[in-house]
Amino acid sequence: MHLKRIVATVLGALSAVIVALSAVGCSSHNPLVSAKLAQAERAVDEAQQAGAAVRAPVEFKNARDKLMAAQTAMEKGRHERAIRSAEQAGIDAEYARARAANQRVNAMAGEMNQSLEALRQELERTP
Repeated sequence: MHLKRIVATVLGALSAVIVALSAVGCSSHNPLVSAKLAQAERAVDEAQQAGAAVRAPVEFKNARDKLMAAQTAMEKGRHERAIRSAEQAGIDAEYARARAANQRVNAMAGEMNQSLEALRQELERTP
């Protein structure tokens, strides 16, 4: 499990570097656009690693769509739009990650409650 997390982190970092390098190639005169795109890409990758694609699919899709809109805007030279979309993608990705974490915690709490209830019942049966 730990190895999976390390591999996912490394792959996420590599994809962020690739996005940043491609952004620099497309927009070498505007480093702010490149930085914002790299941040948004990292946020989307982290949300995916946290299970947001499964546990918060609508929010995760919104983040990915806004990231793609930012990349398209950058390619067209619409830097302000690219920055705005990248910032929105990052926020949406964080929200998706938080929703996924919340669902995971709620599921764990439910399992704990079931275990506690089973123990209570077992104690009540014991003379």
